[in-house]
Formats: sequence, C-alpha cells, structure tokens
Amino acid sequence: MAFAQAEWWLDGPLLKPIRKSAEALIVAAGPWILAVVTLALIGRAAERWLAAETLEDIRLAVIYAFMIAPMVSAPLGIIAARAITDTSEPDRRRSDVAALMLITCGAAGMIAQALAALVVFTLTLSDPELAVAFVVLTSSSAMMWTAFIILNACRLRPHLVLSFAAGMVLALVLCQFSIQTFANSALLVWCFAAGIAFSFALCLIPFCVMGLGPALLRRAVADLWKTACVTWPLALGALLAIGGIWVDKWIAWAGPNGLVSAAGFAHSPTYDSALFLAHLSAVPGLAALTLHFESPARRAMAHFQNILTNGASLTASEQAGEALSIKLWSGVNRTVLTQLALSCLLLLLAPAVASFAGLRLDQFLILRTALIGSLLHILFLATSAVLILCNRKEAFLALQLTFLLANVSGTVILSTFYGTTALGFTIAAAIGSIAATIYARETLRKILLHWYITGNDALYRRKKGSN
Repeated sequence: MAFAQAEWWLDGPLLKPIRKSAEALIVAAGPWILAVVTLALIGRAAERWLAAETLEDIRLAVIYAFMIAPMVSAPLGIIAARAITDTSEPDRRRSDVAALMLITCGAAGMIAQALAALVVFTLTLSDPELAVAFVVLTSSSAMMWTAFIILNACRLRPHLVLSFAAGMVLALVLCQFSIQTFANSALLVWCFAAGIAFSFALCLIPFCVMGLGPALLRRAVADLWKTACVTWPLALGALLAIGGIWVDKWIAWAGPNGLVSAAGFAHSPTYDSALFLAHLSAVPGLAALTLHFESPARRAMAHFQNILTNGASLTASEQAGEALSIKLWSGVNRTVLTQLALSCLLLLLAPAVASFAGLRLDQFLILRTALIGSLLHILFLATSAVLILCNRKEAFLALQLTFLLANVSGTVILSTFYGTTALGFTIAAAIGSIAATIYARETLRKILLHWYITGNDALYRRKKGSN
C-alpha cells in the first residue's frame, strides 16, 4: 500500500518529469550511480578510521562486482524482457511474469557467483572475508540489475525508482553505522550487498513469486529458451557491448603500469581514475537516449507498424517510413547534442576537474582523450539503438564485436608504443560510431525491406516450421 501511494504521488504533474528522468538515469546507469555516490561518501567519512589500502580494496571489490554483474544480467535480462513483451502473448499473466523473473534472476545470480568465485581464485585474493563478501555482492548485483530490466519491460518504472532509492539509502545507512562502530573492508562490502539485496527484494513485491508450481516454472524455462533461440544475437551483442567498455581496462591492469591491491585485486590507478570520470560524463547522454527510445521512439515505431498492418498502400507505407526515420534521427541528434554540450563543458573544465580529483598530468591527458571517446561512444550507442528498434539483431551483434576488437587491438598497439593512453578506446568508439551510423541510415532507408523480410522473426519461424 505504501509503495502504491508513493507511486501515485510521483505521478503528479510536477514530479512526473523528474520521475521520468530518474527512471532513465537508473535504467541507464543505476548501479554505477550507487557505486560512485556510496564510495565517495564512504571515502570521505572513513578516511580517518581506515587505511588507504583498505579503502582501495573496498573500491575495487565494488568495481569488480559492478563489472561482472551487468555482463551477466544484460543478456539474460534482454531475453526475459523480450519474452515478456512478446506480442504473440499480449495478456501474459502476472504469475507467468513472476516465474520468468524468478528463473532469470536466479540464473543471473548463480552465473555471477560462479564468475566472481573464478576471479577470487584467479587473482588469489588474500582476505577470505572480503572474498566471500565480494562474491555475494556480485551475485546480488546481478539479480538486482536483471530485476530492473524486467521491471522496465513491465512498465513498472516508478516501483523501480523506489526500490533502487530504498536500497541505496539502506546501503548508505549501514555503511555509515559500520564506520562509526567496527569498520573493515569486508564489513563495508557486506553493507553494499545488504542494500542491493534489499533493493532486489523490493523488486519482487509486484509479483507473487511464492507458491509458483513446478509446471509454471518449467513453462517459464521453455519460454525463455524459445525466446533465446530468436534473440541470441541481441543478447550476445549486449555482452560484447559491456565487454567492449571494459576490455581496455583489463589490458591496462595486465600491462606494465598495472598494480595489485593489498587484497589482490588487479588495477591501474593511472588509467582507471581518468576513464571512470570520462564514463561518468556519459550518464546524462545515456539518460537522454533511454528517455527517447523508451517512449517517443517506441510510439513512432508502433504507429509505423499500425499503418503497415492496416493494409496501407506502398506510397503511404513509404511516407510512414520517412516519418519514422525523421523521428528516430531527431532523437539520436538530441542525445548526441546533449552529450556534446556536456563534453565540451568538461573539456573546458578538465584542468579544474583533474585538480579536484587529484589527477596527475598523465591522467589529465588521458581524461581529455577519454572525454572525446565517451562522446563518440554515445553516438555509437544511439545508432546501435536504432538497429535494435528495427530488429537488426545480426547487425547489432556485428557492430559490438567490431567495437570490442577495435578496442583490443588499438589499446594493445598504442600502449606498446606510447604507454598508457585512452586513444585505443577513442579510436574504437570512432570506428564503431561511423559503422553504426552507416548501418542505421541504410536500415531506415530500406525500412520496408527490413520490416517485411530481414527483420521479420515470424517469417523465419514459419519457414522453420514448414521444414
């Protein structure tokens, strides 16, 4: 009841735009917002009680957890979201969605837990308590992020915002209380995990997950498998997209400037600080992108589909395709212009930002290059979103693979000859954005072809059935 009242209150004329912006921010970069805010507050409050090495281990445990969790939750969440929004079953019951959510989040938690344990044994972390807390944090983060994707697919965004806010407040309160009593690295990571687990538990409230029968769970597994057989390029593309963002960091960690923390986490302070600041600058652009493609773009696509399914003439269909193209490109342009304005501002303020963040000269140079790379990466993501909306799954997968390989090769070659630099990421973002823009323009120019043939999943399902 309290959640329903809060959701009604947030739907008022004054708070609704703020709520929508908050929803977009959380969907686009919720866990990273939690990490940055909480780590900043903990760093300020705990520096008097905790050694610098302990604070570094806490930060790295959270960073590693939020690195692994999206790589697991994004592919699984996309499959579950597609299963929920499948137009062939518009009246899917709440119990069916609950079963899908339970199976998907459970799978995400187990896979993330296994990957976190693999990291623990590969890096041979020296603190067993911190290692266990890190594994639990990774698992709970993967389940929470998967639940966020499913809530977004069910259009339960106000509940998503409230669940995230409640979990973040709990994490902050527990961390502050722990700092004042008995603080160590493992305990503070456990506080993170408790807040995220609480947020995940709140995500389950709209669904009756208790008492789900075996038959319903088996049907959910069958639905997920059937959807995965169709959407696997999209899910794999999402995995490659997240891996492409992190691969240059992995190379830097393994390079000559890489270090190992007291607990055993590999990192590169010279590279990480500048790149994370640059990636944070892209959060407003990601929010603008989410706002456009979650509402105006989908309405434009639904209008286009409605015109075609009602038997429009060829001329009317072409005009509808042109209108859709204009609408989608206006959103891409708006997103890129939003990010361009912010990136230009940050480039001008880069010396002050570097001084405030305590960056050295080499980190300042990396930051400037990475800010340009983040701008290009937003363009890459925006044009890739056009391909997702037009169901160009294979093209999306190919572009994400291209970006990852370009980032790997560029970072390895440039770091070999020029040392630690963000040029590899920036060049990869430039290559990806150019290729994605070409693909997106070609897709919208031939939108009728893609709608009826290349992007028509029902057509290929009928072909398989006839064979």
